[in-house]
Amino acid sequence: MNRDDRFGIAFGVIVSTILASSLVIAGLKAGITPGVSPLVILFAWGAFTRKVASGGGTRFLNIAQVAGSAGMAVTAGVIFTAPVVQILYRNKGLEVPPVDVTSLIILSLAGALIGFGFVGLTTKKFLSDPTLPAPEAHACQTMIHAAAADPSKRPNLKTSLYLGMLLGALTPLLVRMGALKGALAAHVQRGKGSLEVGLPLDVMVIGIGALLTLGTGLLVFAGAAIRLIGQIWLTGEVDAAGAPLDAAAVELSMRWVGGGAMGVAVVWSMVRFFSAKVSSDSGDDKDGLLVIAPGVQRWLKMSIVLGMAIIFIWLVNKEGLGAYSFSMTGSILLCAMVMVGLGAILSLQIGSSASPVSGTVFVTTLVLCATALALGRNSIDDVLILTPLLVGACVAVCTANDSSQDYKTLQLCGVPVQSGFFAQILGLLLAAIAVPFALSVAHEAYTLGSPELGAPQATMFASVFDAILISKEVPLTPVLIGALVGVGAVLVEIFGKTKGVILPAMAFAVGIYLPADVGIAILIGTLFRYFAEGKGARQRGESILVAAGLITGAALLDLVLGVAIRYGFDEKALAVAQFAELGDMVKTAATIGAFLIVGGVIFKNSKGAEPKQ
Repeated sequence: MNRDDRFGIAFGVIVSTILASSLVIAGLKAGITPGVSPLVILFAWGAFTRKVASGGGTRFLNIAQVAGSAGMAVTAGVIFTAPVVQILYRNKGLEVPPVDVTSLIILSLAGALIGFGFVGLTTKKFLSDPTLPAPEAHACQTMIHAAAADPSKRPNLKTSLYLGMLLGALTPLLVRMGALKGALAAHVQRGKGSLEVGLPLDVMVIGIGALLTLGTGLLVFAGAAIRLIGQIWLTGEVDAAGAPLDAAAVELSMRWVGGGAMGVAVVWSMVRFFSAKVSSDSGDDKDGLLVIAPGVQRWLKMSIVLGMAIIFIWLVNKEGLGAYSFSMTGSILLCAMVMVGLGAILSLQIGSSASPVSGTVFVTTLVLCATALALGRNSIDDVLILTPLLVGACVAVCTANDSSQDYKTLQLCGVPVQSGFFAQILGLLLAAIAVPFALSVAHEAYTLGSPELGAPQATMFASVFDAILISKEVPLTPVLIGALVGVGAVLVEIFGKTKGVILPAMAFAVGIYLPADVGIAILIGTLFRYFAEGKGARQRGESILVAAGLITGAALLDLVLGVAIRYGFDEKALAVAQFAELGDMVKTAATIGAFLIVGGVIFKNSKGAEPKQ
């Protein structure tokens, strides 16, 4: 390891720990965590401009990116699952327990080791698949090349990256200040119920959409449309007692539909993943960038063994040496073997920010609950053991989400993938210690699951635990409907393949599983860029930089607010009284204007793309 690599790792690890801790609160509120790789590259680029411009700048940025983004895998894994305990106890009217920081650190470390090992061993397999678009990896490659290129060959950063960052931070800030609406919403009335249908002004998700292919964006939106139709249909319906279904019940039903569709898509992706064969002399790796040395492979295997040993020892310490400890450890290993590789594929299909981590964790939750039920462990107190195990599994999958994009960036930039392994694991391990403490602070300040800290992903998993483990009332009808929809999506993918068109079933399942407004925002970004480029056009560097700028600007704002809130700042103080007095029509017009400005910037930087040669 040379001096520049060590310097890049040190810088990246510091950034990783800060980002991972600071974005805990923002992630708990939004239910989604941003892919921070572009943000890390910008930090390194800005802080070390001369070093980047000199020889070796590309590799330096690559290594800093891998280390700097690694911690967000732990943030996502913890905030999506750990609050299940507090939310479930709160919903049952019981005394809410504190965050078990020690257990979360132990299981986060274990999950990081397991995910790191499995992803490293399967790197060549998923990075050799030409059907995976890897949107964030291509965005990062463009940014790195722009930073290291000759000044005369660089894209116009002022009108692309910097303008995108400005819009990415300013737009959500104006929403918080009350000058703009968060969405252009309409209410659908059906019977005694109503449903709000929104066109969200979410620049981060719009930026993600601008990185996706048209087919992927359309499929995500199609899934969102199915979800929306289901929500409208269920609104106003009554439950078994004759009472109208409330918004929470409608949302939960569609979650189960999405879970059924996701389950089928997961199984199909597993079949494709394990049936794919990559020869050692594959033309996809003619430069040997994906070759993992035998000695490194042994270390990766040892990482998996160590992670599983940590889980087993933790279980034995909690439950004793018995059937429960062996069974749950085996279930975690089985899920990790399948879901980690699948998580990498999902990230390369959709992007790590919008990747449906909850889909793979949904399946893992089912497996863990089924194992616990088979062993007669179905009380609410058993959730105190199951939840940390789920945290470990989720951290492993999120590690695959992050590292797959980072490793793909290394490959695109001509850097051997195994060069980033040490940076990745170091960033993960330090974040595994820092993030649980940040979660505890957040709980003490706001209470997990409260209106101030909703934790939507964990709320959904708490419902799954309640339905399967405690109440034992699984809603089979929506699950079966979702499974049938998932089968239809798989058939569409198979048909598309015969026509040479990539139509991933997983992207369609994502649309059903994610909130409908996320699918709508993704399509907006995709269409802005697509119509500007025209049919058969190649994506320009400027359009990627605008999208990366939108994501980065929004992430920067979340970072600043996350730090401020952690130290006592009241986010409500951002509201401006004068904006509150503006009429609804004025705010609506201003919001439409914001949409047009964001779309116009994406459109302008995509226009005139060179045709494929």
